[in-house]
Parts: sequence; C-alpha cells; structure tokens
Amino acid sequence: MFSGFVKAVDPLGSTYKIQDYLQAFGLGFFDQYALFFSFVLFCLEFVLGMALLLGAAQRFFAWLALVFMSLMTLLTLVIALGNPVSDCGCFGDALQLSNWQTFGKNIFLLLLSLILISFKEPLYKVFGKKTQKWACLVCLLMVLLVAIHSLRHLPMLDFRPYKTGNSIPELMQIPPGAPQDSVVMEYIYEKDGVYQSFGLENYPAGDTTWHFVDRKERIVRKGYEPPIHDFVLLHPVYGDITEAVLSDSSYTFLWISYKLEKANRSAIQDFLQIQRYAADRGYSFYGLTASGQEIIDEWTYEYDIPFDFCTVDEITLKTMIRSNPGLMLISNGQILHKWAWRDLSALTMDLDAPLEETPWSKAASNKGLVVASQFFALVVIALCFLYLFRLASLLWEYKKKKKQIHQNK
Repeated sequence: MFSGFVKAVDPLGSTYKIQDYLQAFGLGFFDQYALFFSFVLFCLEFVLGMALLLGAAQRFFAWLALVFMSLMTLLTLVIALGNPVSDCGCFGDALQLSNWQTFGKNIFLLLLSLILISFKEPLYKVFGKKTQKWACLVCLLMVLLVAIHSLRHLPMLDFRPYKTGNSIPELMQIPPGAPQDSVVMEYIYEKDGVYQSFGLENYPAGDTTWHFVDRKERIVRKGYEPPIHDFVLLHPVYGDITEAVLSDSSYTFLWISYKLEKANRSAIQDFLQIQRYAADRGYSFYGLTASGQEIIDEWTYEYDIPFDFCTVDEITLKTMIRSNPGLMLISNGQILHKWAWRDLSALTMDLDAPLEETPWSKAASNKGLVVASQFFALVVIALCFLYLFRLASLLWEYKKKKKQIHQNK
C-alpha cells in the first residue's frame, strides 16, 4: 500500500525508473508505454494493500498477493544478481533500498502471503459483500486522483533533494570525517596481442615483453555521496557558472527542460513574460537543458528567446522538477518555489511588483502535504460512509431475521 502511494505521488519518477529497467534489459522500445506501466503498477499495489487491510474479498486478494509477490521476488532476484539499476525504486524517492535489501523485503512479504493464503476463512471483515467492491473502487479512484493531480502539476509530496526550502549548496557538501571512496589501481598491459589486468603488487615492472597500455581506478568501497552531487551548470560562453548562480544573493529563475524536443510549448509566452519581468527587475534568468546545441538554436530562433541556455545532466534536470518545462526560483542557492508549466498563471499575476514585495520571496510551505491530507480525508469520509451503509445493512438484516422468527412462532 505504501509502495503504491509513494509511486502515485510521483508518477513521472516511477516512469523514469521503469524506463531505466527497460533500457537495462534491452527493452527500450517499450519506453513509450512506461507511464502506463507505472499507473498499472501503483494502482495494483495500492488497491491490493488496501483490500487486504480492509479484509475485502480476502481469499481473492490473498491469492493475488501471492502471485504478485512470487513474480516480484523472482524479478528482484534477477535484478539483485545482475545489478542493472542500483536503486530498485520500490518506494520511489521516499525510501531507497539496495537490490538485495529489496529481495529480502520481498521474501518477507512472500512468506506473509503464504501465511495469509493458508486461512480458508476470512480473518475479519470491515465491509460486507455488497460494499467491499465499492470500498476497493474508492481506493482505486483515490490513488488515480493523486497520480493525475501530481502528473498535471507537481508531486504533492516531494522526497527529492530539490524540494522547496532546501539549500542546494548545503546538500552538495561532504561532512568532515565522512568515508571516502576506496579505490585500487589496475594496470593494463599487452603481450603478443593479449591484454591483461594487473594490480600494484603484481604488475610486470621488470618484464620488457609486457607493454603498458592503460591505468584505471576501480572502486571497491563506495564512500559518502552527498544528496546533490551532479548539479553543474555549463554556460556556452562562460563555462561552469554553478558557483556564481548558487552564490547570487538576488533572485534567479531557472527554466528547466530536460529535453526541449519533448517539452510542452503551451506556456512559452508565460515563460517569456516572466523572463522580461526578470530582466526589468535585474534578476537572472537561465534555461537549463540536456538537449544538443542544434535543438537549442532552433528554439532560440523560433521563439526569439532572449536568455542563455546552460547544459545540465538530463537525470539532474528530471530530478529537479517533474515538469517539462518547469520553472524554479532560487536565492543564495535556496529553492524558494517551483512551478509546472500549467501553474505559471499563479506567478504571472504578481509581476507588477518586485519579488521582495510578493509571497514568492520566501520559501513555499509544503502545500502538497495539505492537498494530500485533503485527499486522504475524502477517502476516509467515503470509507466511513460505506461502513455506515454496511452497519445499516446489518441492522436491516437483523430486523428482517427477527421479524421472520416472530412470524414463525
């Protein structure tokens, strides 16, 4: 249930992870269906978990859980052995597990499924036969609404290091005393057309028949890696401007599109309006993309774009914001606000005054948590209504049975 919910909160993150797996297994031609696979997966996980929790159709969902966990355990074993992707993505960015930890977790859940299937009678019931299907439908609608809202705007709950309020420079630092990468040197030598790798203790230093080819570093133990370790802005003229942007005490707008060729173009004029506002007020405005220079030039020419594009790693951009394109506002390296392209009207309505005089000058509170709480409240109300219906049904059946007994007497 938890796994399904955190995937639904960030459906694009789940999509990217599925695409990583498809690429790793040579199934990249299914990339276009990754979003659909993501929806199917988190809907199945959430409804399955909620059904077991509510005791709805327990035999059916117990068997479904057994089949599902059997498949997932087998899959995670293959992934753990091959390690095509380092993070399984089971719990999105909320909780990261290694592949072997995921396999162990699935073994535990598989054992619970076997225990549950051993009970021939339901352990308990919250809803009756007539209402349990409606309870499952309410849970399905809830998780779909959460996912659609997060997909159209931004994730309600942001578990990534680039969430609003975070300081990028602070999350890039390595604390004192943190473990470093442990590496060993490997030396590649060639002899009679045969290449062989040697360590420092056994390389053929005095043997002239071996010819040195290359030297490589191999990590044997991974050291501490800061939450943000790949944030680098490469300007086409000034080179690496990362430090200059993060140390700017004023305001900086970052227009983010991991691939311009895949970006939605509906809000281009809103972005350009915000850029003109930034230029008039003396704020910096940069475009960040992983697209090639040819695509950047096409966009610059087509829309007469007056700002510069910096090249940034594609995965970093996807992590920064779940919208293509999206907008981020930072000051002194602190993330103040983020907008999906659909939500820019909230900002464009306040462009008459300096940012210091608007609510955008301070880091946003976690509105997503409020929205998620409202969704949960609606689900609880709906389930309570169904339970009251269940109680009324039981009461009606009790009175009907009592009346029948009275008539028989």
